[in-house]
Amino acid sequence: MNHRLIATFERRYPGGPAIKASLRLPMNAFSVTALIGPSGCGKTTVLRCLAGLDPPEQGTITCGDDVWFDASRGIHASPQRRGIGFLFQEYALFPHLTLFENIAYGLAHESASEIGRRVGELTAMLQIAGLESRYPRELSGGQQQRAALARTVAPRPKLLLLDEPLSALDTPTRVELRRELRGVLAALEIPTIIVTHDPVEVTTLADHVIVLEGGQILQQGPVPEVFAKPNDPRVARIIGLK
Repeated sequence: MNHRLIATFERRYPGGPAIKASLRLPMNAFSVTALIGPSGCGKTTVLRCLAGLDPPEQGTITCGDDVWFDASRGIHASPQRRGIGFLFQEYALFPHLTLFENIAYGLAHESASEIGRRVGELTAMLQIAGLESRYPRELSGGQQQRAALARTVAPRPKLLLLDEPLSALDTPTRVELRRELRGVLAALEIPTIIVTHDPVEVTTLADHVIVLEGGQILQQGPVPEVFAKPNDPRVARIIGLK
């Protein structure tokens, strides 16, 4: 059985660059892949195409034996069918729901006891136990980030997409959560793709890195390899070596 996410596609925007992606990522073991590049280079577009939120104009996306997108065959699987967890940059917690209700939102098909068990497991893992009755406005930025991550992973997605999950936090909180996030992701054992513009986040969190600029992939590979041997001056600049 094929255990890879294989995506080769192009997404075009009027008046903007065409976003061209070619990815092959393992799905049978935990790993973190970072997409890094300047603002507007296409990082979030790649995530949205993988999630099924934006259909590319051409190409294919397959996950294992499942075809998520095939332009030539008119196949475009919905986000729900793909089984992806997407954590948006602004977290998008429901303001009228408590922390418990936010995390439980995607577990409606489960029994009450299973919902309670899963929420308890995640709040303990993410160090937000005891805050279950609070509303998002009553949580700090770091607590909101943890709650949003818990809600995203609660249904056990097969792939986790994180769009600059630490960028909205103040510097001390961002440094603290950067150290914690790798351990949390490893404990969840979900293959993860993370968008960032911070080379420190790449070296702290990721196993593999994909460097983008102007909608094009400039280089990809294991983090130590790309950081040791950038193949282009633009790569060196983006990863902070020039």
